[in-house]
Amino acid sequence: MATNTPYPNAYQIEEIFANRDVPNIFHKHLADPLDVVVVGQDFHIGGHYKSMEEFHEGIYARVAASLKVETIRVEVLRVIGGGHSAWAAVESLCTATSKYDKPYHLEFVDLVRFNSEGKIAQIKEFLDSGHIHSHVEEHESKQREGK
Repeated sequence: MATNTPYPNAYQIEEIFANRDVPNIFHKHLADPLDVVVVGQDFHIGGHYKSMEEFHEGIYARVAASLKVETIRVEVLRVIGGGHSAWAAVESLCTATSKYDKPYHLEFVDLVRFNSEGKIAQIKEFLDSGHIHSHVEEHESKQREGK
């Protein structure tokens, strides 16, 4: 956390989110309890998650299970806010290859609120819910079929 601002600044937030695909690093920046809302009513990953565990199991673990982990790349495109504001918007791009050799390309924006300790206490995710739904559904369906 910056010494002259009460919350992480844009550069620090960019570093935090650049490690989003590495749970043991990213999760160190999450408050517990964590409040996460994933926008989207047309897919099973959308919803309100009230803890780090729910968030990890409900979203990250399911998406990551369908991807070749070594191909996952997260690029932070833009950070707006932070520093003197507890709120920031983080625009990111995630690319990877699925376990079935299909390209995975996801653009998303996280609206985040930091607590007084500089940890992320709230996240509201805006993402391509249809893309994630079809991608995860295909993987989980093939898993059930034993493929």
